[in-house]
Amino acid sequence: MLNEFIFLTIAHVIAVASPGADFALVLKNTLRSGKSSGIFTAIGVGCGISIHLIYTLFGIAIILSQSEILFTSIKVIGAVYLLWLAWNAFKSRAKQSTTQLNQQHSEISAAQSFRQGFITNIFNPKVTVFFLVLFTNIVSPETPIIIQSLYGLWLVLYTILWFMFVAWTFSRRPVLVWYETHGHYVDWGMGLFLTFIAVKLLF
Repeated sequence: MLNEFIFLTIAHVIAVASPGADFALVLKNTLRSGKSSGIFTAIGVGCGISIHLIYTLFGIAIILSQSEILFTSIKVIGAVYLLWLAWNAFKSRAKQSTTQLNQQHSEISAAQSFRQGFITNIFNPKVTVFFLVLFTNIVSPETPIIIQSLYGLWLVLYTILWFMFVAWTFSRRPVLVWYETHGHYVDWGMGLFLTFIAVKLLF
């Protein structure tokens, strides 16, 4: 079981650290709406992971992966949502004063930040496949369900802590000062990245 835990952790650390829709969203919300928004987005992403964990433990992930209609539906919903987030990022405009930036920090509420992180994660089919691969190739069927649940709890907590760290890092004053005049380029870049991921999901 120790070997299972180590392999799961290594695989998850690599996957979470790799740039993707979750990272792009946490970064975008942190830069546009402050550390608090980034943290609640991170919690939303972590809670999304828990949903993937639950249906994986109950074997539903296998059904999803074998049902072309269900899997395609998840891909389309996820892609459309990412395109909507990208569109909002493209609407960012050049140069703001410090006052405008502080006002913008109140635009996205904690609930909205959480919801964006949660929805982005649960409708990401890559996460579905990732958990399916992990739990069918690394975790033994003989491993008690309680132990598997503890594995999953650790993965959820690590995900939240990692993205909280991302939010904290990119909420530092020097970054925000730079973002005040160059932030629209970051938003457009994140918009392009989210669009790229959405198109990749569809095709």
